[in-house]
Amino acid sequence: GDEKLARSVRPGETIDFFMSHSWHDDGELKYEALVLLCSSFRAKHGRDPTFWLDKVCIDQDNIADGLKVLPINVMACKKMLVLC
Repeated sequence: GDEKLARSVRPGETIDFFMSHSWHDDGELKYEALVLLCSSFRAKHGRDPTFWLDKVCIDQDNIADGLKVLPINVMACKKMLVLC
């Protein structure tokens, strides 16, 4: 399931990007943009970036509770990444 794609934030770690996208846009183009972003980030910071993505970070069996705290999750991220 999707729970294998997510992990808790480690002590002292912050989330680099809140990732937003449309499921209707070209997946290959979004993937290419994401690969470029990760490569650039890795070169600059010496590590892979961390992401918050609703599909894997919100319990899909209890979406309403996840949406209640969505503003907190957005504010906890350093940057907003919109792929379209």
